[in-house]
Amino acid sequence: MKTARLPSNVAPCSPGHIVYLVQHMREDERAQFVALSGLQEFSEDAAIRWFIDAAAQSGVFAVTVLQADNLPAAAGGFHPAGAGVWQAWMVGTTDGWAQQWRALTKATLWLMDRLFEGRAHRLQTTAITSRELAIEWFERSLGFKPEGVWRQYGIRGEDVAHFSRLRGE
Repeated sequence: MKTARLPSNVAPCSPGHIVYLVQHMREDERAQFVALSGLQEFSEDAAIRWFIDAAAQSGVFAVTVLQADNLPAAAGGFHPAGAGVWQAWMVGTTDGWAQQWRALTKATLWLMDRLFEGRAHRLQTTAITSRELAIEWFERSLGFKPEGVWRQYGIRGEDVAHFSRLRGE
């Protein structure tokens, strides 16, 4: 299996990146944040705190992909969810995804390879089922396998799909 390479426009994730990205967050990501946070409506402050905490827990497994103008396109990573289990997180802008989806895919695959080389035997992620493009990306580009849907799990009754990838897959 060929190991992914880290694109040159990837930097360690910083709180400043998170603040910018949450302020310019994609609508489908805002909807997912609300659905899974338990908040009645989107709170920029709560999202900033949550993503900064996720990045801090991720340590070296949190990165930002930069656009040509050095503004963040997206930041993401994996934080520990159990012994050898890591949960994916990501926040991005609409333009960032449109312009940097290849670099985002390569950076994510690079992170996954590093985790599987060392600490992880399972990587996992979730998405509200209305995020069809995200789900397609998880499966086709990252090799995640569907594990089922938790019906009406979100605060407003959103269905949430679960995915995983295991070491060796």
